[in-house]
Order: sequence, then C-alpha cells, then structure tokens
Amino acid sequence: MSQFQQILRITRPTKIELIKLKRRIKVARRLHRVLKDRLIILTQELISLIRRSLELRTKVHSELVKCEGLLLDALSISTPQVVEVYANTRYSSVTAIVGSRVVAGVRVPLVELERKEATIDYSAYPLTLHEVGKCYDAVIEDISRLAEMEISIVKLGAEVARIRRRVNALENILIPRMENTIKFLEMKFEEREREDKMRLKKVKELLTRRSQGG
Repeated sequence: MSQFQQILRITRPTKIELIKLKRRIKVARRLHRVLKDRLIILTQELISLIRRSLELRTKVHSELVKCEGLLLDALSISTPQVVEVYANTRYSSVTAIVGSRVVAGVRVPLVELERKEATIDYSAYPLTLHEVGKCYDAVIEDISRLAEMEISIVKLGAEVARIRRRVNALENILIPRMENTIKFLEMKFEEREREDKMRLKKVKELLTRRSQGG
C-alpha cells in the first residue's frame, strides 16, 4: 500500500491548505510531546502507588494476625460480653471524612477518620483489652489508607489508558497522515510547477520562432 493512500482528506489542495497543514502538524507534535511527558509522570505515579498499596496490604494482613492474637489473649481473661461492651463504648462516634486531592493532575480521594472518644472508666478493663483496641484502631486506619490508594489506582489507571490512546492516535495515525499529506501536496505542487515551466518554455520557443519567421 502506498504511503500516500494514508492521507487526510483535503477538499481544496491549495498552497494555503499546505501552510495550514504545516502549522497543524507543529501543534500536533507539540501536543504529542506534552502528552507523552504526562504519560510518563502518570505511569511512574501509578507504579509507585501500586507498590505502596501492595506493601500496605501485607502490613494490614500482619496487623490483623497480631490483633487476633491479642484478642485471644484478652478473651482468656475477659468474657466475650465484656469485650463487646468495651468495643462499643470506646468511641461515641467514628466518622469517615472523604475529601479529594490532586495527584499528577488527577483528582483522587482523601479519607480521614474522625473519632470522638467516649467517657469510660478504662481502669475497669484489663490492659490486654486496651492493646486489642489500639491494634484494631491501627488496622482501621491502614484499611482506610488502602481503600484510598486502591480507588486512586483505578482513577490513575483510567487516566493513563486515556492519555495512552491519545498518544498512540497522534503517533500512529494523525501525525503520519499529516506528514504523508504534506509530502503528497508538495509533490503535487512541484509537479504542477514543472508543468508550468515546461508550458512557459514552449510558449517562449513558439514566440521566438514566430519572431524569427516574421
């Protein structure tokens, strides 16, 4: 297949259109560079986020194992009813405040936990139970961070895919077609100029012969 078969549709192949097309290709190449740089930044941020997410998942798993061990120790000296009352009365309320922040130009969620401590007599409960509470508090904090990260990964991944499609379209379709169209038009105008020169030469020769004959 000829490279000139992959060209843009030009309604009027004039030199004005050629000048406009050369301006357009400059803008397209500049946009391609900007998008490619943005794609690199987004991809690096996405990879970093995935790594941190995997590390946090491992940490949450280890923390849960630790908390379960502490809970078993607490249950060896307290009844399940005591543990349940303690768990239900430690805080008067726990609220998840969801906001947002911008990472590499993409808006991602930001989760903060707001706890209001209840007024209880902590001396009425064994120390082991307090350790269980602190352990699960840390787990919940990390789980909220993990949820924040995983939603951010989805959003960044979608943006990476979108930018990559635009980069590929510019790189493999639009810019090559514009280059081929410019080459085609330049060849067409060069051929037209050669034909005009040949006609002009013939006209001059004809006029010269006539003037010599007269």
